[in-house]
Amino acid sequence: MTDARPTGVVEGVPLLDLSHVASEDDLDFLSSIEKVAVVVVPEHLVAALHRIPMRKVASIVAVPQGANVRMHTGSLMVGGEGLAEPGGDNEVLVVTGALIVTSPVTSVGYRQIVVTGLVLAPRGSESALGSGLTSVTGGVVYYRYAEGQELRQYSGTVKVSGATLANQGGTPDDVLVAAGQLIVTGPVTEVGYQQIVLAGQLLAPRDSEASIAPALMVQGQVAWYSGDPRFLVGDETYGRAFFEMLDGPQELAILGDVTIEDDGLTPELLREKISDLTLVGRLTAPKALVPAFQVLATEKLGEIRASDGGTEPR
Repeated sequence: MTDARPTGVVEGVPLLDLSHVASEDDLDFLSSIEKVAVVVVPEHLVAALHRIPMRKVASIVAVPQGANVRMHTGSLMVGGEGLAEPGGDNEVLVVTGALIVTSPVTSVGYRQIVVTGLVLAPRGSESALGSGLTSVTGGVVYYRYAEGQELRQYSGTVKVSGATLANQGGTPDDVLVAAGQLIVTGPVTEVGYQQIVLAGQLLAPRDSEASIAPALMVQGQVAWYSGDPRFLVGDETYGRAFFEMLDGPQELAILGDVTIEDDGLTPELLREKISDLTLVGRLTAPKALVPAFQVLATEKLGEIRASDGGTEPR
């Protein structure tokens, strides 16, 4: 009987953990690696890993053989003392997302800390954290630390009212961290946070830019919309019937990947129903409608493309 090892494609995962693999033979199950943010592999197998076909792999993290590797996908919130005393001498921390440190860092006990994303830490931690971070693909942001402050976190796609940013019941020392997509649905007259740290995308009223911008630290994209738009969020498809039923003209804000069907929607109906477009993402539409969407898009962070694969002129 032969030893038939399974082979396969690893695709579309944020993190592939191969830290437990001992030999090159143990990598035989991999035929290719595609669309993976981070691959973790022992140092002595890096060359063998590179012999495997890879496409759209953002980062390869080499760790010492036998290290205890702690993986985290998403946002990890930890106190400074947690980084100083990880519980062993051969500990490695790998974060795909955001590492949020809630108190000052005086020392780092991890052998390696690798972050693909944002690192947020108190001011005064620069020396200890700077020497303790092995690799950061993203940015490091330092905030003013105060006893009793709260670090409030939003992740994924979150809609909040303008009044939410006033932080009623909180303190001016609090920090808001938005990792993902944050949509502010109404006017902002007051910001009750010392900082709003954005690792992702923000949609907010243009009239509130003066209130929000001074507190904003951005590792991503910010778009300011006009009026009182209808929000289209995510990966969705819309056709003529949708636009016919709108009480136009009205503003539209798109956050995501939206497709317009080729079912008879005309530029004239589009201009009748939509007065302004804010786009963060990608809009795919029949070629005849692309010019109309280009004209309507007063704020655009992304791409308007024709259904046949063409894109707007640059």
